[in-house]
Amino acid sequence: MTYAQALEVLFTQLPMFQRQGPAAYKVDLDGTWRVLEMLGRPDEGLQVIHVAGTNGKGTVCHLVAAALQSAGYRVGLFTSPHLKDFRERIRVNGSCIPEEEVVSFVERYEREWAEVAPSFFELTFGMALDHFKASAVDVVVLETGMGGRLDSTNVFSQPLVTAVTNVGWDHQQFLGQTIRAIATEKAGILKDGCPVVVGRMRPEALSVVHEYALRHAAEVYSADLENEPAAPSAVFTENRATARALCRVLAALPGWHLPESAIATGFERYAELTGQRGRFEWLPPTASGARVLVDCAHNLDGLTALAGTLATLEFDRLHVVYGTVADKDMAGIWPVLPAATYYWCAADIPRARAAADLAAEAAQHGHAGTHFPSVASAFDAARTAAAPADLVLVTGSIFTVAEALPDDRFTP
Repeated sequence: MTYAQALEVLFTQLPMFQRQGPAAYKVDLDGTWRVLEMLGRPDEGLQVIHVAGTNGKGTVCHLVAAALQSAGYRVGLFTSPHLKDFRERIRVNGSCIPEEEVVSFVERYEREWAEVAPSFFELTFGMALDHFKASAVDVVVLETGMGGRLDSTNVFSQPLVTAVTNVGWDHQQFLGQTIRAIATEKAGILKDGCPVVVGRMRPEALSVVHEYALRHAAEVYSADLENEPAAPSAVFTENRATARALCRVLAALPGWHLPESAIATGFERYAELTGQRGRFEWLPPTASGARVLVDCAHNLDGLTALAGTLATLEFDRLHVVYGTVADKDMAGIWPVLPAATYYWCAADIPRARAAADLAAEAAQHGHAGTHFPSVASAFDAARTAAAPADLVLVTGSIFTVAEALPDDRFTP
């Protein structure tokens, strides 16, 4: 079996939410526990840091992992979804799980999981823990997939530290129709006696996290936003403050050595150390000299924050390549999208919303543009049309950004 064949098995034989949407969602942890039993319980003995939140949880995980690497620890990092290569989800000290290990895993367990009937995420999580255990990592940094309480990653009874970055509107069909309900799902990762770090969030969400923390005797630490140095992106400033608070809480635990110098080095080099891509990332300029920015913002809070950051940048005209998923509620998003020339498109996944449908609805909300048959064609058109002082932005979904990123800059 080749790596490509192994991926074909994983992507086509298992229900995958990122590609299929709601049909692949599971409402309990039973499948996760069956996977872990099948694998011989690789979760046992691992020390973990667990991060949930509507936005920023991936960036916080990457920052924390980079700081720990800089302090000399061997760090397992589990995030989702991937941008270019499945292996991005599973890293040890920044290095993706080797292709041959993915192949070996599929070959070894393909027949066994037929009886377990796992989802793509459940099996991928099990593969990650199996790899981390075999790699003898010192600590694992876990990003929840969605929610928290019923997320596959929520199987550890005593994490070192938990964190909730923020709570906003996303996945309401699964997590609830109010901020308090969504916060309840995110706060489901809190555990008895385990400290929790909270980022900036709505008061009604924060009250829920505090209620859960009180119930679990979990000490609450807040991100110090006032003293965090400003970054080009306000969102990144908040995420970095949350990650810094988490690192400091971890550094205060017995047996952990995480000096400020390691935190500073890790944060400065985090993209290099852990390989994160697509978050307020500048790509090479167009032939005319126009700047090109990609950002994975895809929900109301993320796109609102992105629009606020765009307002601080200088450019003549804005060209936006935009694609989203079919199950995304756009009602609240239309008003926050910036004035621009839009290039509507659909990523190459079954879950993508048709570009023509997106363009038609956008026109009803005052966002003019043209729809294209692919992300690549939309991106090409935007770059061709951009004058030297213009800005090209690719956003709307992780999948749209993934198809705009050049392959030659991905180094697993």
